[in-house]
Formats: sequence, C-alpha cells, structure tokens
Amino acid sequence: MNSDLEKYRQLARSLLAARPVEITCDEWLEQVGQYAESLLAGRPVPDCLDHVARHLETCAECAEELDAILAALRDEE
Repeated sequence: MNSDLEKYRQLARSLLAARPVEITCDEWLEQVGQYAESLLAGRPVPDCLDHVARHLETCAECAEELDAILAALRDEE
C-alpha cells in the first residue's frame, strides 16, 4: 500500500511539472507591450511570450485591456 501512495505522489509531481507556466495579471501587464508591438507589426509573437497569450485565453479583463491598448496604439499611427 505504501508503494501505491508513492506512485500517486510521483504521478502528481509529474502532472504539476508538465503544466504550462501561468502568470498573474501584474506579470502580464509587464510584458504586454512587447506582445502588442508584435501584433501591430504583423510579426509572429515570439515563443518567449506564449505565456502571455495563454493568460489572455483565461483572463477576460486582460483581453479587454489588450484590446484597449491596441486601439490606442493604432490611433497613434
């Protein structure tokens, strides 16, 4: 029985290690500028910003903020 418990613990550790990096809204805000610049320039978003895109999929508030940022930057052009 003890070995079953250890197997479950190891499985749990593996699952947690395989989760993608999740960031907070504050961390997203620190990196959204580079993300927005790539979108506006029509360039692919760098792989190093994948976590920013994933955050947008789960956070409606930041998605709205990005829309506002993009609109403001387009008006400046």
